[in-house]
Amino acid sequence: MRTQAVNDAKQLVYKKNSGVMSTLSYNLRGYPFGSVTPYMCDEQGKLYFFISDIAQHTKNLVHDKRMSLTIFDAAQTGDQNEHGRVTIVGDGSLVPAENAEVLLNKYIALYPEADSYRSAHDFNLWQLDPVRIRYIGGFGKIFWIEKDEWLTSEKAWDDNQELHMINHMNEDHKDAMSLILNHHYHVDDTAPVMNGLLPQGCYIRSHNKNYYIPFNEVCDNPQAVRKALVQLTKDARATV
Repeated sequence: MRTQAVNDAKQLVYKKNSGVMSTLSYNLRGYPFGSVTPYMCDEQGKLYFFISDIAQHTKNLVHDKRMSLTIFDAAQTGDQNEHGRVTIVGDGSLVPAENAEVLLNKYIALYPEADSYRSAHDFNLWQLDPVRIRYIGGFGKIFWIEKDEWLTSEKAWDDNQELHMINHMNEDHKDAMSLILNHHYHVDDTAPVMNGLLPQGCYIRSHNKNYYIPFNEVCDNPQAVRKALVQLTKDARATV
């Protein structure tokens, strides 16, 4: 049950695109300050934000690195408390310069509109290093998740291999991605674009929105990714 809770919490984080970043206010001396922000989560479970130096939450982080990000599955109808939510508590810091460019390219692939911020001198990539995670999956499904449970190994392929797999899907398999997207989200699009790839699943962009597609199991090599995508396509075709 606990392993399933960790998996469900991570899937919620991968599925959503934005959350409430909470920092400790510098101006108001310790009062919590919340702001809505997009984020990117990597395969290990670390989170990244592309934020401005002049934003209030950034100023707060400069003075106190403690922060959290709350992500929730918004209820369309009924009781919001019946839906999942997760709060990742941790420490914020600037991404080291040697890692920033690669990570920023991945972030902009997910959020193309952020490319215009790249030329602004006051935007930088920050990361949230988790300390502890609170997950509530609905009534009676309440867990504290420890850091060593949350953080997983790095992916088993390099960034060039990852880009090759993404480009291959975009150049040769748009029909398969269309089927997968329609099967999972009932979205019709003849020209979707894969814009992110993790061992746990992939991102497909359609009509200016990201859709996360989970794999049936975590992939530990590029061949496993290929098999996972083939299986997703077969599953989608079986329902047509």
